[in-house]
Amino acid sequence: MLTTYHSQFIVPSTQPVPLELLLAETHRFCLRDRWAVEMLAEHRTLTTAQLTTLGFATDPASTNRRLKILARRGWIDRLLSTAVGDTEHTLWCVGPLGAQLTPLGGYRRVTPTQVYRARDRLREDPRLPGLLQASDFFVDLATRARTQPGTDLRTWWSPRTCRLITTPRRAAWHGEYIHASNRHAFWYEPDPGNIHTSALANRVHHYRRLAEQTNLAPLLFQAEDPQREQDLRWYLDRRNLRHLTVVTSNPEQGHPADPVWQPIGETHRLALTDLPHTPEQWPPDNLIYDIRPRAPHPIYDPDRPGDEAIADGEYHYPPNH
Repeated sequence: MLTTYHSQFIVPSTQPVPLELLLAETHRFCLRDRWAVEMLAEHRTLTTAQLTTLGFATDPASTNRRLKILARRGWIDRLLSTAVGDTEHTLWCVGPLGAQLTPLGGYRRVTPTQVYRARDRLREDPRLPGLLQASDFFVDLATRARTQPGTDLRTWWSPRTCRLITTPRRAAWHGEYIHASNRHAFWYEPDPGNIHTSALANRVHHYRRLAEQTNLAPLLFQAEDPQREQDLRWYLDRRNLRHLTVVTSNPEQGHPADPVWQPIGETHRLALTDLPHTPEQWPPDNLIYDIRPRAPHPIYDPDRPGDEAIADGEYHYPPNH
């Protein structure tokens, strides 16, 4: 049965969604629904499989059923079903109602027309495959965290959130991985594959300044394939890497938490947990701004404690979550 507001979504309205409609729909909104909307707002788009792996539901079919309900109500929207690489994906993004609960409009009340235009731009964005590949990197870390006691993917910041602290305001990813009571934060630079490796290596200059400002030195370059990694390392070896701990890998090496990261100038590979520990004060007080509310915890677990219980080994994700 259709609800009364669907007509303004089918023919997108140029007026903001009425607040009374938003309040009425919020009563049908559960905790995991809000988490999904916040994740889509933070990362622009995620697949059914990625949301399932992050804990939204126990299997893709259950995830898909609930997401379709949220899409019919206007909280989220189906982006497209298309082949990205060799795999068929169902992609989701924020819908007209979901945009009212997120900073998508910079705290302005956005209209359905604006939300659908953003969806259409994303659909045609040539960077979309690279965006999904970057998400896969963090989803893989979350998968390990959900199955290994004392491990957590505490932070996954998209370029949207990182732009609050990066100068100039450019795309970057940031993560923080906890294992055996140690915190390992890092910057992550994926390989778009459509630029010369020398241009990719030049991006390191941005992180030197960022490392000076934040004392966060580890920088992970994930090349598209082994040959790209070899070429990238040649150029990085000739760049000024002062203040940085730069490591490279490629998907053929294996899981990103395993010993797949090769430091520049070295022949051996390290695990993510072999990288330097995170400074105790991270993020620094002068960098917090409005970051934490914008980036939800990347693993959905309503029982997750809000303290250091995971890092201390006192709590781990239930296997059926």
